[in-house]
Amino acid sequence: LAEQITNSVGYYVIGQVSLGVINGILSWIFLSIIDAPFPAVLAVVALLFSLIPLVGTLTGSTIIVLTCLIPGLGSPTIALIAAIYYLIYMQLEAYVISPRIMSRAVAIPGAVVVVAALAGGSLLGLLGALIAIPAAASVLIIYRQVVIPRQNER
Repeated sequence: LAEQITNSVGYYVIGQVSLGVINGILSWIFLSIIDAPFPAVLAVVALLFSLIPLVGTLTGSTIIVLTCLIPGLGSPTIALIAAIYYLIYMQLEAYVISPRIMSRAVAIPGAVVVVAALAGGSLLGLLGALIAIPAAASVLIIYRQVVIPRQNER
């Protein structure tokens, strides 16, 4: 049981890092193409914020778009193009990339992910949001391996 929980948490972390790396690489390519200021630095920002479940990509993309609006560095046109790109990317990540990666990484229903992240974020802030999904996966494994078999015995 402990090994399953450890594997589940490890796979979740690997899945989240994979999403961050994908976001970072695609951001660097796109920001270089549109000639945004500091594309490598902003790509690292995208990667790091993508590690935060649910709200990380939105927060990171907001920071990137606002950076593109700084006078002398970017322009409103570059910021608008970046905003459109991140709106499209977030939809693609939410509906295509993330479900494929996370369904292989952690066998946990999407509704449980949302409820766990909201509860963890409400109780412990950013740290709670980060640890809520692995904790929910652990509880789900314990429920499936311990509670359900005991109920079936009765």
